[in-house]
Amino acid sequence: MPRAFPDAPEPGADSSRPPVPTLSAILVDPDRLHRERLRRELEAEQAIQVVDECDTAREAIEVGQRARVDLVFLETVLPDMDGFELARLLRAHVRIGLIYVTGQERRARQAFDVHALDFVLKPIRADRLREALVHAGAVPVPDGDREAEGTLERLMALLDQRDAQRQRRARLLIRRPDGACLVKTATIDWIEAAGKLVKVHIGKRVLEQRAALASVERQLDPDQFLRISRSVLVNIDRIREIQPWFNGEYVVILDEGTRLSSSRRHRAGLRRLLGKEDEH
Repeated sequence: MPRAFPDAPEPGADSSRPPVPTLSAILVDPDRLHRERLRRELEAEQAIQVVDECDTAREAIEVGQRARVDLVFLETVLPDMDGFELARLLRAHVRIGLIYVTGQERRARQAFDVHALDFVLKPIRADRLREALVHAGAVPVPDGDREAEGTLERLMALLDQRDAQRQRRARLLIRRPDGACLVKTATIDWIEAAGKLVKVHIGKRVLEQRAALASVERQLDPDQFLRISRSVLVNIDRIREIQPWFNGEYVVILDEGTRLSSSRRHRAGLRRLLGKEDEH
């Protein structure tokens, strides 16, 4: 039976921190010894409840369909199915995502092709596994901890290599006090500077991080994002209309209706979009 964790904090626990919710998980690996080691490491974090263990892909699919879980930890090599094909079949039954735990380092990029959260190499290191749990949101980022962010940096580098033929930068790393996340740049509508913060607008969502707009701009594809003023970057694919305004300025209207003002200093890019040469 999987171990249930008590709601009450252990004696001596830091009561100032909010309790970390327990997430359910299944382990998929034909190697029983590796599964036992992984279970011990996960349960040591007291944030994961392992509800089942599977030797084969077929068992994992049956468990996933029967009990929707938060996380799946799986091998890339299984006796009855490739681990990446299993990911495509399981994804709809998993709330948060999949984490590969394997000795097949050369297959890391394939893991990200199926939108895996992380890729942990065997033999398992407790610190590396914890980075993956931080990335999945299962455990909080310790104050001052930069290792977990380093993991996301490495992940972003791998994704950039995969996407190099399509665009220079496919994802933006956004750091926040509670951790960090990767955002597909194609989903971003516009980005603004607000004091010491940068606000990334994605539909009705607004993600904030403490950064300079110029540093964020350097991470973006210049063919996709255009600076229209000192404090605003716009995703060109989200522009619905450009209207001329007073004193050589423009009003940029986005697909969802947001109206943004340009400045004379940054009008050259907009004029190129309009097929005009800027005046000097």
